Amino acid sequence: MKHSKISISNLRKNLNDIIEQLRSSPVAIYNSKKPVAYILSANSYESLLERLDDIDLNELAKSRLQGKRVQVDLSTL
Repeated sequence: MKHSKISISNLRKNLNDIIEQLRSSPVAIYNSKKPVAYILSANSYESLLERLDDIDLNELAKSRLQGKRVQVDLSTL
């Protein structure tokens, strides 16, 4: 995913512009030429959390497929 870069000092000066920019892409915050943080829009963050939840559920389902299986007769339930 492409992101924009901005220094901490410019972030302080241009916060409203940065928030507007989040509509199109995340913003990387740099300090001394090193990334120290990323800012995402609320929608991007929520989408990321949903994808992580999906991955966790997929891993859980895979692990359960490897477990012991029990034959069940539905008429006895």
